[in-house]
Amino acid sequence: MKISELLRYTKKLLKGRSIRTGMICILPLCAALFFRCAEAAVYSLLLYFGEMTPLSLFGGKSPVCSAASLIFTLLRWITVSPLMYATAFRLYEICSEKAETTPLSEILLSRTAFRRSLGAVLLSKIISFAALIPTAFFGVLTFSMLKESLNADETFAVINTAFLTLVSFLMWLSLRLSLAAVPFLMVRYPQKSIFRTVFSAVRFMSGRKRILLRLAAVYILPSISIVGLPFAATRFLTAFALSTDIFNREDEYNKGIKAESRIEFACDITELSN
Repeated sequence: MKISELLRYTKKLLKGRSIRTGMICILPLCAALFFRCAEAAVYSLLLYFGEMTPLSLFGGKSPVCSAASLIFTLLRWITVSPLMYATAFRLYEICSEKAETTPLSEILLSRTAFRRSLGAVLLSKIISFAALIPTAFFGVLTFSMLKESLNADETFAVINTAFLTLVSFLMWLSLRLSLAAVPFLMVRYPQKSIFRTVFSAVRFMSGRKRILLRLAAVYILPSISIVGLPFAATRFLTAFALSTDIFNREDEYNKGIKAESRIEFACDITELSN
C-alpha cells in the first residue's frame, strides 16, 4: 500500500466534514489531557499544603499519591475508552462511505459498546504490561551490573543483557503498535468477543505495522503545535482507519479464495471417487 495514495484518499474522504470529524477525533485526547491535568493539580495541592514531599511523588511510598494515581487512571480509562470506540465507529462509517452516520450520542450511550471498549482497554493494558516485564527485568539487570567494576567476562554479560533489553523493548513496541488496531477491529467485527479481537489484532497487524509508523512520521511535525494537533490527529486516525479497512477487505478476499479452492478441490475428489 502506497502511503501517498492512502493520504490522497483520506483527504478525499474528509472533504466537507473535516471540522466535525476533527472534533470527534480530538475528544479522546482532550479527555486524557483533562484527567492528566486534574491529577497534576491534586499533586500540586498536596505539595502546597505540605501533605507530601516532592520526592514522594516519584518514590511511590505515599498512600495518598498512589490512591490519587489509581483513581485518575481508572477515570481516564473509563472516559477515554468509549470516546475512542466512538471515534473508530465514526471513522469506519466514513471509510465505508455510508450515506448516513450514526449519531455520536447513540454510540456513547450504548451499554454494550461501553463494556466492550472498557474491557478491550483493560485487556490491552494487561497484555502490554506483561510484555514489558522482560524489558524491565533485563534493563534493571544491566543497570545493576554497570554500577559494579567489570572484568572481561562480566562485560560480555552486560552486552548480552543490554541486547536482550533492546530486543524485549522492540517486541513490546511491536505489540503496542498491533494493539492500536483493536478499536477498529471491534467496530468491524462486533460479533467477536473482546479476547478474540485483542489477540487477533497481533496477527492482523503482522507485517502491516510499517503503515502506522509511516503515518506517524508524516504527521509528527504538524502535531507538535497546538494549532496543528487537531488537523494531524484527524488525518492520522482517518488514514489508519482506512488502512485497517483495506487490510480487512484483503483478508476477507483471501479467505474467500481459500474457501472456493477448498470447495473446488472437494468437488474434484468427489468426481474422482465416483
